Amino acid sequence: NSPATDAVLRAEALGRRTTDLGDLLRRSKSAHGVSVQNRTPIITDTRVRGQRVGQVLASGSYWAPARMDLDTMMSKIDSRLVQDVVLIKGPYASRYGPGFRFVDLEFLQSPRFDQGYEGHGATSVTYNTNGQQLYGRQSYWGGNEDYGFHISYGHRTGNDYETGQEGFFIPASYKSRDLFAAVGFDLSDHQTIELNLLRLDQTDVEFPGLVTDLNFLVTDGYEVTYINEMPSFADRFTAEVWYNRTRFEGDTTRPGKHRQIPLLQQTFYPSTFGANDGFTVTDGDALSGGYRLESTYNTATGQVSCGTDLIYLNQELNEYDFFDPDTNDNNYPIPRSDSLDIGLYIENINQVREDLLLTGGVRIDGVFADSTDTVAGVDFPISYWEDTTLDKEYFLGAAYMTAKKTVGNGWSSNAGVGFAMRQPTLTELYSEYTYIGSLQRGLTFLDGDPDLSPERLYQCDLGLQYQDDSTQLGVQAHHAFIENYITYDLLDPAGTTDGFQTGARFVNTDLATLWGMEAYGQTDLSSMLSVFGTANYLEGRDHSRLDPARLSAFPTRSANSTVKAEPLPGIAPLEARLGLTVHDPSPQRRWGVEFFARVVDNQDRVAATLEEIATPGFTVYNIRSYLRYGSLLVTSGIENVTDKFYREHIDYRSGLGVYQPGIGFYTGAELTY
Repeated sequence: NSPATDAVLRAEALGRRTTDLGDLLRRSKSAHGVSVQNRTPIITDTRVRGQRVGQVLASGSYWAPARMDLDTMMSKIDSRLVQDVVLIKGPYASRYGPGFRFVDLEFLQSPRFDQGYEGHGATSVTYNTNGQQLYGRQSYWGGNEDYGFHISYGHRTGNDYETGQEGFFIPASYKSRDLFAAVGFDLSDHQTIELNLLRLDQTDVEFPGLVTDLNFLVTDGYEVTYINEMPSFADRFTAEVWYNRTRFEGDTTRPGKHRQIPLLQQTFYPSTFGANDGFTVTDGDALSGGYRLESTYNTATGQVSCGTDLIYLNQELNEYDFFDPDTNDNNYPIPRSDSLDIGLYIENINQVREDLLLTGGVRIDGVFADSTDTVAGVDFPISYWEDTTLDKEYFLGAAYMTAKKTVGNGWSSNAGVGFAMRQPTLTELYSEYTYIGSLQRGLTFLDGDPDLSPERLYQCDLGLQYQDDSTQLGVQAHHAFIENYITYDLLDPAGTTDGFQTGARFVNTDLATLWGMEAYGQTDLSSMLSVFGTANYLEGRDHSRLDPARLSAFPTRSANSTVKAEPLPGIAPLEARLGLTVHDPSPQRRWGVEFFARVVDNQDRVAATLEEIATPGFTVYNIRSYLRYGSLLVTSGIENVTDKFYREHIDYRSGLGVYQPGIGFYTGAELTY
């Protein structure tokens, strides 16, 4: 019911060769205003209307990254494992926690069969020629009228992929395995309990634009959901409890890393004077746990839901300069730190008239954060270096109201206004000169500030949609003002090469704005032919750029006193997708072929004081097809048909630079039985 809300279904993951959940959102025709940074072929960092982790929450089990660059909030979740994804592109929901945009995902649920026990299975495989990427999945599900289960195992492998420039390979190999299980029981005719388990095991994952690669990453996730459709105290009651934990280790020793970033070894201490063999090792451990309790009460014109939740985050990261002789000062960590968020919320849905639906909500949170003060490999307490105390408290609030009106003759409109706050992340608070990929330059170490203030967002949306039997179209405009926006202050700006030995400190800027539009359209020209198009535009601007970070050595931010306002970093340019689909005219849609072009404008609105550089535009052509034959689904396609040599605006520039894959042919099949 929120304005600018997009729903993405699992079916798109089958035909579009998607990897993780972020990749599904990027490739889907149903998700608008989404851009991603492909850190590897299987790990994507999702940006929703220019905002990323901390401002965007992946809910369900509240997934948070263990490290902002080697791990993302949605890279742990295979796109084939979700039933659907709801993308809320504003502060128009109160049940998910303090944030500005929300990705609400629902895992595959256990099935029920009214005619007694049934068992089914599915076997699928996909192969992509560029990078020799192989993906297989085996699933089983079954049950009867009272219980059900779904078990699935997936396996991915891949090698270096070739860009559009002949002979230019990007080191991006990987091995990834996951195990998923869902088990559900009906405790009575109105009570159910659902248990979900996810195990992810990744090894030998190369990140071409980052300092370190992953030797291994292991995630264990657990979720239990209880639903009562007839409680004595309400009309519906839902309880969710979750726990997930991620551990990883990595280093900089792979040959592909040295080929991609030739000067990397010179950045770290050598084993002996004059040697060129320095490297760093990293390890991390992060967990998320919590619960959500919600009661819903039906009213004469809608419903009211109220609830409470608790979100606990715990994180630690170490990064050692391996040959540094001073073992008391060779670690650049995020110390063991945690945050506890206790929230209360209420939401109201009110069908005022047959043609007018109003929704509203309010939320309050108390967030408490703290960090270990003494860390191995750091010569003084963290509070000494940061010149402040580490335990912090935040009182946060959020409120919104939306309206959806049916105008008539297939037309409808929506509007929304909202306010929300979000606390700084543990990385933004406590990182200590840690090499974390963030800015476009890639190799930038980050320093947190425990005295950062929470961000405050004010947003409005206005949209218009049309739908009939053969045509769907819509346009959505949005504008947001953000006070205390958290951005970057370069520590030693200008003068270094290849992004080495340059760091940034997190800083609040007084005012930033984000505004833009999204449009989509699709129409059937005949029973066999349809055309579609989407467009996204976003502009972000820092209006108060001069004030430096609290501990900066310069009187102005990034030592630049002349630029008072400039674009925000990491904003994707204008993008459009135009295509046509030829498909089976029968209702079964047994076959289809899709041709589309992704047209991306040049991006010259850059944060120059953060050494962001402009990116030329490009157009990439793709072909996708599918064929259904009974219980067999066959998919195939060609990506980057013209073998375009290009990179995205938010791709890292470190070393030789990260470029996107050139031409690649893929084919796959899924047999259901």
